Amino acid sequence: MQGKDPFLIVLGVFILGVTFFFCGKGAVTSPPLVSLQNPSETSPPVQNLTEPPPSPSPSTATVLKKRIDELMVGTAMLFRTNSALLVPEGKAVLGRVAEILQEDSTSVFEVAGHTDHVGPEQANRLLSEQRAKAVVEYLVSKGIAADRLTPMGYGVSQPITENAAGEAREQNRQIEFSIGSKGEQP
Repeated sequence: MQGKDPFLIVLGVFILGVTFFFCGKGAVTSPPLVSLQNPSETSPPVQNLTEPPPSPSPSTATVLKKRIDELMVGTAMLFRTNSALLVPEGKAVLGRVAEILQEDSTSVFEVAGHTDHVGPEQANRLLSEQRAKAVVEYLVSKGIAADRLTPMGYGVSQPITENAAGEAREQNRQIEFSIGSKGEQP
């Protein structure tokens, strides 16, 4: 049998080479080491401790939206009752929003206008559209590209608070920003 040993070795290497060539690197593995002398002395398998994948960092658009939302919370109303004209305090807030939006020219924004419940529904929807357009026009005047802004009017359909009276009505006369990337719908 001594004459066949080199042949078997060459044959084994050939088979492993062909297997490796056709099946890839992961197809040829060594079997786990086994202690032949005392099976109870085998060491436990080594645990593969890898770091968890890093959590994805928020996109620039998401960070911008968060900053705009924080700026808009608690802001005095942007509009007077039954009007699409920006109040001076609203212009100041939108000036800061424009600065934030200029940080990333690849993001697009839906500017959503809302109203309180005073008046007919159709009139409120029209007023909310006018308010969204007024905000877009103001942001364009501050250097934001018009093709990045989409005005939408929602009327009274998405109130922030109950439309009872006073301050609650003011809170519902507001603008929201939905942010996405170019090529996506906001």
